[in-house]
Amino acid sequence: MSEEESLQDRAINATAKLAISSQFDNFDTLDVSVHSESANLVKGELEAVEISGEGMVMKQELRMEKLDIQTGKISVNPLLAAIGNIQLEEPTEATVVVVLNEQDINGAFDSDYIQEKLQNFPIAVDGKPLTLDVRQVEFSLPGEGKVRLSIGVLFRETGETRQVEFTAIPKVQADGTGARLQEIEYLHGHELSPEMTDEILNKSESLLNISNFEPSSGMSVRLRGLKIVPGQIHLEAQAYIEEIPRG
Repeated sequence: MSEEESLQDRAINATAKLAISSQFDNFDTLDVSVHSESANLVKGELEAVEISGEGMVMKQELRMEKLDIQTGKISVNPLLAAIGNIQLEEPTEATVVVVLNEQDINGAFDSDYIQEKLQNFPIAVDGKPLTLDVRQVEFSLPGEGKVRLSIGVLFRETGETRQVEFTAIPKVQADGTGARLQEIEYLHGHELSPEMTDEILNKSESLLNISNFEPSSGMSVRLRGLKIVPGQIHLEAQAYIEEIPRG
């Protein structure tokens, strides 16, 4: 590689890293690597873009233990790319891998973004309108493909509180927008009514909506796979990228 090509690659990588980092509130590590060859770059072609990070905190206060995004060949504006500004000439696809750990998910349940989704939602029980607030949520990943949730519920009208604890198995939705909690098993006999259970499950599932992990408005993501190991959830997705973020 010539010195000119090396300087060009460094300029592209540095500019791309600055743009990508602007999509996160915080991160522990972030590596952005744009693979290019001078002969192809003048034609507006990049071989691949790889983004890898740890401790990534999204704008919604959601933290990811790991994030990996990798594209194939992409078409860009060659003049702008030569000075480090990557603008797509046409949309491209990428593979995305997200790793969440128990601490990340418990922190997300405490975030303002998720707390807003867990408060003040109406239900009808035995024909009577009630308003629920979800209080303390404890989340764990015991293995065997299961998640475990312990949730406190407050009935605003009566001040009554209830505690429910259950395990469930997340399954990827057919449309790829997220995962549904299935095969619910209640623990310690604390089972809520079907109406309350449905509402709580719907709110809990909102955390597994893959759009929560879209780094920019120029990217849409569809969940393709989900694996649970003790202490971690691994999400595999396909991304459709219309534009690379700008710093």
